[in-house]
Amino acid sequence: MTELAQWLTTQTSDQALAGAILSMAAAGAELAAVLRQAPIAGQTGLAGSENVQGEAQKALDVISNDIVLNHLRANPAISILISEELDEAVHLSSQGAFIVATDPLDGSSNLDVNVTVGTIFSILAKAGGLLQKGTAQLAAGYVAYGPATSLVVRVTGDTSVFTLDDKGAWLLTVAAAKVPTASGEFAINTARERFWDEATTGYVQESVAGETGPAGKRYNMRWVGSMVADIHRILMRGGIFLYPLDSETVSKGGRLRLLYEANPMAWLVEGAGGRSTTGHEGILDVTPTGIHQRVPVILGSADEVRRVEDWYARS
Repeated sequence: MTELAQWLTTQTSDQALAGAILSMAAAGAELAAVLRQAPIAGQTGLAGSENVQGEAQKALDVISNDIVLNHLRANPAISILISEELDEAVHLSSQGAFIVATDPLDGSSNLDVNVTVGTIFSILAKAGGLLQKGTAQLAAGYVAYGPATSLVVRVTGDTSVFTLDDKGAWLLTVAAAKVPTASGEFAINTARERFWDEATTGYVQESVAGETGPAGKRYNMRWVGSMVADIHRILMRGGIFLYPLDSETVSKGGRLRLLYEANPMAWLVEGAGGRSTTGHEGILDVTPTGIHQRVPVILGSADEVRRVEDWYARS
């Protein structure tokens, strides 16, 4: 089977860019081993601190950030790290050509119940500065720590999936993931319904109406509460993920972070034939205003995303 390093030679002639991806893959492999032993080591509780978002940090949030930081610091091609767990960008190498933006451990609130969590990353050219649109990404990916450990990555072509074997090698298992154009699944936190805007409410009500509604087909709702887990399901079998702007998050601009959550996920989903939007513009077209900027996120099967966009256009 094709290994990650070999695959990268077919995706880019830039060895330094390939090396940056390999550094994130190595960090993911190390973190996968740590997560397997975390309950035994007593590492699943709170760390007793908060990150820049004001969120309580798990011990493994801190550990995962350190693992990523150590791998990137060892790679002179990486100039700057932007992390969900750090207030400011960290300057690593004055000679490096790349910026890595990452959520080192997405979904860490699920650690205590052994649900899939992940690492999300985006790679940008240092020359473009810290605040670049998603369209400027050189590569992006995530690692999903589940029954198998999967690395999903895209440079500029297809979105591909690798699986970590028992010898620590990343092997290509899906050469070109394809998000089905249509789907009968949607992922949203319905406990927030009282905060939703008209477009979100309309889309969900249409979907719940099933065969009797305008959509004309039955839908199922899925919600894990770990973005990596929810997006991985959609990438593999279709559906739509919604974390829209609502009355509670409007003052913050949204819930999810643009640089290291929304942009890399949109990059991967669009590379697999899906679609992404904030409701009013493509996620990858949003101009960042800060390294921890939040945005609404709607992405997945193209037909479903267009239905939501239609709701926003008439709301």
